[in-house]
Amino acid sequence: MAEQHWVAGIDMPELLAARPAKKQPVVDQKQTVNLLGLVELLHTHVTETLCEEVFLQTRDAERQREWTLYSLVWFWIAVTIRAPKALTHALNESQFGGDQLVPGVGATSEAFFEKCKGFRSDFFSELFSALGPRLLSESAAVYAQQVTDLRQHFPEIWVMDGSQLAAVAHRLKILWKVKGAVLPGRVIALYDLFRGINRAFCFEPDAARNENLLAKEALELIPEGTLVVADRLYGMPGYFHEFGKRKIWGLFRRHGTAKVKIVKVLSRKQGGRALLEDLLVQVGSGSKGIPQQLIRLIRYRAGKRKLDLFTSVMDTSKLPADRAVELYGLRWGIERVFYDLKEVLNLNRFYAANPNAIAMQVYAAAIVYNAFRVIQGRIGQTHKIAPEWISPAKLFPKVAAVSAKLVSLELGFQETVKANPAVELVKPQWGDGGFGKTELGTILVCPKFTPRTKARHRPRSIWQSFRHIPGGAKLVRKLT
Repeated sequence: MAEQHWVAGIDMPELLAARPAKKQPVVDQKQTVNLLGLVELLHTHVTETLCEEVFLQTRDAERQREWTLYSLVWFWIAVTIRAPKALTHALNESQFGGDQLVPGVGATSEAFFEKCKGFRSDFFSELFSALGPRLLSESAAVYAQQVTDLRQHFPEIWVMDGSQLAAVAHRLKILWKVKGAVLPGRVIALYDLFRGINRAFCFEPDAARNENLLAKEALELIPEGTLVVADRLYGMPGYFHEFGKRKIWGLFRRHGTAKVKIVKVLSRKQGGRALLEDLLVQVGSGSKGIPQQLIRLIRYRAGKRKLDLFTSVMDTSKLPADRAVELYGLRWGIERVFYDLKEVLNLNRFYAANPNAIAMQVYAAAIVYNAFRVIQGRIGQTHKIAPEWISPAKLFPKVAAVSAKLVSLELGFQETVKANPAVELVKPQWGDGGFGKTELGTILVCPKFTPRTKARHRPRSIWQSFRHIPGGAKLVRKLT
């Protein structure tokens, strides 16, 4: 008979509530917060030199004309930061004297749309990858401090998930007669739990493509020794078999179809209405070339709450059952990634219906998001609060407004220097005085005891992938 360990009378914590406490931290909300970091960080790393290097790596037959790659990248970054009412408004500003965030481009709007239609968007994908190590060096591991002790056992803890994108407007001629929503694709992200940024980000132009296939392709980007946290879609024997081959660890919610045979009870704790079990189990049937897997099943019950987790971490000292449950509660961080991309960075609205331009906007938003999270972490570190207590929905609009004004001041100073070649001018410290600053209390999260608002886009009961509509495959083919 399997050994059983009962621990009665324990006051077990509410493990599933592994987010910051609902009560705001006790801090001086009048503290001054510097908002100048975002655009400075982006200008430091998104340079013409980097764009040229990435272009040479991905070049096929494209040429740079009036719309250079540097201008194109910064145009889409500006669109993400400023969220203009229409793309033509931003194009007009860039054509006449230069936008506040974009180098002036004398080409017409038609030239821009032709560039977006014909230029392969994999340049943006490679640019995101090239920026990864640079932003990683700028970021600090200040997120998810409640499980920071796990870093001594796992060099990296990433969260993996995917999400469909919002529907596109029926602007293209091939979409006019299409009924229902047309989805331009889906994204899959690998989110660094401690640094708060996406370590990998992939746009798939076929919204109907199986997420399992995308996830297995993404596994190639995960370094050895990483602990990956994901939802029940990945809680299947095939994933644990693949993880074992790649020498990475997994913590997934149990998939309902996974066959389980209990081998041994490792531990059982009970207190009040809560129960926590740690079981050694065998999963899978051994069919389809996938051998049965010996893993742990962690069961948590607290009133009406139920949670069953699979993990391939067999050493209970590295990942105890209670810490596994708490860690899985932090998987919510990647849902916040998708929510912030769509709602805060306006990725629920696409400015163009061309799949190539959509991919450019998606990757530009992912680049801005990572830089923004670095700045959010710095603010939290400076003011000694958890970065999760800073609201992206409150902070980002302030940062965006300050960023645009900062670039305007920089351009004005450059023109002043050109107009006075014989005078040695000293550039002002833009952060002095009240410019680019706000009070800490204005950007903190307000605790709510009601569920958060759902995304603004309408529910989709009928939808089609862009690839599967007549004529859509030809446009999507350029991306792949």
